[in-house]
Amino acid sequence: MIRYILRRLLLLIPVIIIVSFMVFVLMDLAPGDITAGWDLEGMTVEQIAAMRADMGLDDPLLVRYGRYMFRLIQGDLGVGDHTGISVWYNFITRLPATLILAGASVLFGVAVAIPLGIFAARRAGKALDTATTAFTMVGMSMPGFWQGLLMMLLFSYILGWLPAGRFVDGWRSVILPAVVAGSTLLAACTRQTRSSMLEVLKADYLRTARAKGVPEKVVIRKHALGNAMIPIVTTIGVSVAVAVSGTAVIEQVFAWPGVGRWIVESVGSRDLTSTTGAVILTTIMYVLILLLVDIAYAFIDPRIRAQYADKGKRKARAKNTPVITIADKYIPELQDSIPSADADWSYDNTEIAAVRVAGGFDKQDKAAPMQADSVVAAPEQSLPVEAASAEAFVSFATVTDADAAKIETVVVENGESVTRKYRKRGRGGEVFHHLRRNPSALGGMIIIAIIVIIFIIALIMPVESVITPNVQYRNHPPSLAYPFGTDVMGRNLFARVIYATRFSLPIGVGATSIAAIVGVFLGSIAAFYEGTAADEALMRFSDSLASIPGILLGMVIIMTLGRSVPNLIIAIGVSAIPVFIRISRAAVLSLKGSEFVEAAKAIGLSNFRILYTQVLPNGLAPIIITFTGSLGMAILISAGLSFLGFGIPVPNPEWGSLVSAGRDVVRHQWWLTTFPGLFIMITVMGFNLLGDGLRDAFDPKLKR
Repeated sequence: MIRYILRRLLLLIPVIIIVSFMVFVLMDLAPGDITAGWDLEGMTVEQIAAMRADMGLDDPLLVRYGRYMFRLIQGDLGVGDHTGISVWYNFITRLPATLILAGASVLFGVAVAIPLGIFAARRAGKALDTATTAFTMVGMSMPGFWQGLLMMLLFSYILGWLPAGRFVDGWRSVILPAVVAGSTLLAACTRQTRSSMLEVLKADYLRTARAKGVPEKVVIRKHALGNAMIPIVTTIGVSVAVAVSGTAVIEQVFAWPGVGRWIVESVGSRDLTSTTGAVILTTIMYVLILLLVDIAYAFIDPRIRAQYADKGKRKARAKNTPVITIADKYIPELQDSIPSADADWSYDNTEIAAVRVAGGFDKQDKAAPMQADSVVAAPEQSLPVEAASAEAFVSFATVTDADAAKIETVVVENGESVTRKYRKRGRGGEVFHHLRRNPSALGGMIIIAIIVIIFIIALIMPVESVITPNVQYRNHPPSLAYPFGTDVMGRNLFARVIYATRFSLPIGVGATSIAAIVGVFLGSIAAFYEGTAADEALMRFSDSLASIPGILLGMVIIMTLGRSVPNLIIAIGVSAIPVFIRISRAAVLSLKGSEFVEAAKAIGLSNFRILYTQVLPNGLAPIIITFTGSLGMAILISAGLSFLGFGIPVPNPEWGSLVSAGRDVVRHQWWLTTFPGLFIMITVMGFNLLGDGLRDAFDPKLKR
């Protein structure tokens, strides 16, 4: 265990180097530098040049990065380029607020999610289970910033029960942001708990415990939940890591003085030193929390704890353990060499085949029954027949020619009927068949179809119809003339929400496609060359990229490249690459040892051709499922970036920016945030429902 922990801690070094270099380069490539926001009026060109030289801004990028890393090794994170305040001081003073928010959100999410997931699993297939599943789906599809604005509107402005934001009223100030931040964890943890419990509740040892008289509550709490905790703890751990590294959007909505809000301000002001230091610190916290999660596995599951035993002792025991083969047991000539009964057993396919030949088991048993639908009748021939049914077995009997013809006709007709009923479908037809029978997946496909139709309509809409102000109709509530009302400029909100589809949908699809193409390419190479330097380098790169929160990496890339649809696609796509690297690597690893791969090598196919024409096409199922689920996440990240001001530039509408435009007047013009948020939620829900349906269709254990 200690060696494992030390190894994980040492792996932090390359992660920090990669992450810091990425952020440093991206921020340096952004237009302008730290002097762009300074008041340089009255200074001559020579004075400005001298100041830049003193600050080292004229030095090459690698020189400046090396200087920064030399200070970092000494524990100096530097001072903010604009504030002049120590980066460490900024981080450590804001960290308590983030920890309080993260702890409260995790406490709320776990306290509700685990009982709710157990409740749904015990009532699988019933109305209460369906309601719970629908609740979790809504929670996973609802953007956090939109949910926060709605909760502020209800509990702060309408009911007046809780403060609207800021950390100024003790524990009452924590409730709203904690509930909003914990809603995503609640939905994900409930879903994972239900799935894990469904697998465990069917186990034989639970029936044995009940038969011994163990109370049902103890069976569920101790035996079932204890054996289902690994995936649940993983979900909780990842959520904690993300929350501690700064929930930037939630902190921005509630004006929470945490790390996430500080990072948003640093990126927005192009503060290179603060941004790089903040990313390094949050990455370290992210990796350490995931390390604690891995260590927790050993305390939850004794099987995992056993893996950390002394490998040397286990190898020594293995050398002294006699091995008996199946041939030694069943071939009489080798009976004298049988070791003790306590010996381990190993099986070899060649030995099994030899035993089958020696025992005569390789020959077909002539007395075995035959299928009636395989019998072909012939004139003046005795047929073994027992019943005229396609599924009946036959026994030896003699029939006349007329009876044989009649039996043949019945068998053929029944055989055709059975063939028509149980006709084997192709892989695509089988998946589509299960999707049609799954109400949730069918609903997701209908939602996506409607969104695509809206997208096509948006493509033919003139841009003037959504950006031209009409002040005389400003701030109109929803009506027949304006179904979604009008904004502060009098523009038709319905038309703007529809037009925004031409930005949000391509961003989601484009970003996920880029992530899938790059991630699958890198992941498949890492798997095919498992254990080599290429595999190690690719996985360290993946870990480093995954340790940066997606929305933070998106902000940095957008600040570098500028605000546009192609740049948003790149920014969101890059943050999703690690997911596809992991899933494609796992898929290829599970297939690379298959017989068809060995056959392809034997006929002389190149590694590249084997990988992309033989292995990868057979491992597409998990990649397709991940792709569908990632579409919804990409749309949520895109909306979050637009809400923070890093999305499509105004006056072009985008769902996240439309919600942001109405946040300051949410108390009086509720429609400005409600309808764009609904479009985000419904679209993401459609992709999530389809992703769940595909998961069920591809996994035989989950097919309904």
